[in-house]
Amino acid sequence: MARRRKGRVRGPLVSVALLAVFGVLAFLGWRQGWIGHVRFPGAATAPTETSGGTDHVDTTLEGKRITLDGVLRVVVPARDPQLGVTADAVALVRTVEMLQWQEQCAAGRCDYHLAWSATPVDSGAFHDPHAHANPARFPFASARFTAGEVRLDAYRIAPDLAAEGAAARDFPVHASNLPPNLAATFRERDGVLYAGADPAHAAAGDLRVSYRIVPAGPRRIDGVLEGGRIVPLH
Repeated sequence: MARRRKGRVRGPLVSVALLAVFGVLAFLGWRQGWIGHVRFPGAATAPTETSGGTDHVDTTLEGKRITLDGVLRVVVPARDPQLGVTADAVALVRTVEMLQWQEQCAAGRCDYHLAWSATPVDSGAFHDPHAHANPARFPFASARFTAGEVRLDAYRIAPDLAAEGAAARDFPVHASNLPPNLAATFRERDGVLYAGADPAHAAAGDLRVSYRIVPAGPRRIDGVLEGGRIVPLH
């Protein structure tokens, strides 16, 4: 009879012990931020909030991580202040190349050819620098220009965040769109600007300037709300 009573007590004791273990794990999980949301290293510890189609900024989400789905809208376009090129895009990327002499030496002989390069080539180090001289510097460099203001619904989006993960595409530019002083300097061919005598017969020192843009459009934005603007995760 005594043995039967012991067997009956063991079941409830095991259940109580398991409940105690789960209780401890739950408490530790709560302490570490495992319950309620996933923690992201270096990011805001508040839960991710998803929003879309909003016509006002929810200030209660300040400092929290937010995911927004919608269509980006460029309020202040991206602009190249040096050449006056403007694009209704999240980012405008300018690539500047110069036709320069290149040297290739092998077995005591050096050959020279012209090629477009986005960086200056130091012809002073050539074996024959006088007949193959390159300009020492570019008149202006390649650069990236972001939109002055981008929004998704009521939220302002940091331009770098708006461009994140988006593919760039070619942006043809016409000389007629340039300010008068620059239109006299550049010629246009297939949407690319050339500074030189003849784009069809380019010579050493000639420049070509091409553009690409990161367009607006549908996007998923994942960032932190700071001062009414969504910025990249810290």
